[in-house]
Amino acid sequence: MERDRQRHGAAAGAGALAVGVAIVGVGYTGLETYYLARVDPSLRIAVIEQRFAEYGASGRNGGWLTDSITGGRQQHAAHGRGEVGRFQRAMNDTVDEVIRVAAAEGIDADIRKGGEFTVACTPAQEA
Repeated sequence: MERDRQRHGAAAGAGALAVGVAIVGVGYTGLETYYLARVDPSLRIAVIEQRFAEYGASGRNGGWLTDSITGGRQQHAAHGRGEVGRFQRAMNDTVDEVIRVAAAEGIDADIRKGGEFTVACTPAQEA
């Protein structure tokens, strides 16, 4: 990141920076911009992080990688069964993409693709 700041003439805490693509956060999503740059090297891309790489949600989750939809699929039912299904498939594909990138880049992330088992322990969770 410091190399990019120097290359684009920006310093930490600097003001405006003219770019074509701005990504906020250097978690899983932000790091995927590396591939965006490979597709179109002419793009001026800035990745902006509040503190340091993996400080936010990706780091807090300890690298936990899941295909679950926040709030559950039923929360999105108003969009229709087809849309919810497409959303779930996109989430499934995201897990596969992280695994693919780790393998392609030689990253030993100790990834174990497993499954998910949900249990209810209280009456409120059964609802």
